[in-house]
Amino acid sequence: MGTALAVQLHRAGQDVVLLATDHDGAFVEAHRAGEMHPAIGTPFPPIDLRQHDDWDDALGKAEVVVLAVSTAGVEHTVRDAAPLTNPDAVWAVATKGWEEATLRPAGRLVADAIGDPKRVVVVVGPSLAAEIANAVPTAVVCASEDHLAVRKVATLFASPVFRTYVTDDVVGVEVGAALKNVIAIAVGMADGLGDQFGVGAMTNTTAFLFSRGLVEIARLARAMRGRIETVLGLAGAGDLFVTCLGGRNARFGRLVGQGMSPEEALAEMKTTVEGYHNARSAAALAAKYRLDLPIVRAVAGVLDGGSTPREAIESILAGTIEEEFNP
Repeated sequence: MGTALAVQLHRAGQDVVLLATDHDGAFVEAHRAGEMHPAIGTPFPPIDLRQHDDWDDALGKAEVVVLAVSTAGVEHTVRDAAPLTNPDAVWAVATKGWEEATLRPAGRLVADAIGDPKRVVVVVGPSLAAEIANAVPTAVVCASEDHLAVRKVATLFASPVFRTYVTDDVVGVEVGAALKNVIAIAVGMADGLGDQFGVGAMTNTTAFLFSRGLVEIARLARAMRGRIETVLGLAGAGDLFVTCLGGRNARFGRLVGQGMSPEEALAEMKTTVEGYHNARSAAALAAKYRLDLPIVRAVAGVLDGGSTPREAIESILAGTIEEEFNP
């Protein structure tokens, strides 16, 4: 995603430097060899690439620092980068998910690390990296407590093929962006059960999980003082839709539904699956706020080995009758 966003910023006419972390060895080697990007299968953009030990000059000059590492790497990366960064720089955070130990979202992790939430803008939405890199028309939402910072980031990214929206509902945006990964795993698991039911596609079940998943996102967003209407936007319904159609979390869920263990599915995919870790965090947040999130509970149960995908999906439908719109 970091490379894809760098491509978009370059496309929008911005001066961009791409920073590789100390975990990006394969990426750096492919760049040096003139090969395609190993993860998104596109050529590298014609922009400057700096390795981890050569960040100083670029960070010192940057007006905006875009962060697109995994949730587990946020604190470590910011700790390395912040001392080198212009103290007025705005941080645009494209990472989605919660830190498992503290249940802080990525934007809060950055805000705590730099000591200023007003310089943090969360950038999320239905945006697969390969499609961004190939100029597929895309839209994202930028969220911040500060109206100047959010509009600065939105303006930098905007181009004729990349639409940006703004909001001050940081909580709602981050809940949608993180929890959709867990819901997408459930959708993928259901889709992977097709052979067990003798059908080509589990359309009824996946549609059910998609719609009720939005209700669970709304429940958690409201409990954490986010706005329910945000869930209907790019960070909720939009991001969930694209992840269910072509995202890593749905593919992971599909492999598990087809019979692989979660660990085998992770090994098969050879990439980060944020929902695998977010499921436990989401279950912990549900317990903290005393929320009923059946899909979250079902996914966490499968990942912990407590139930099979079929048992988990069927358990979601086994509850008592309730009002449909009861977030």
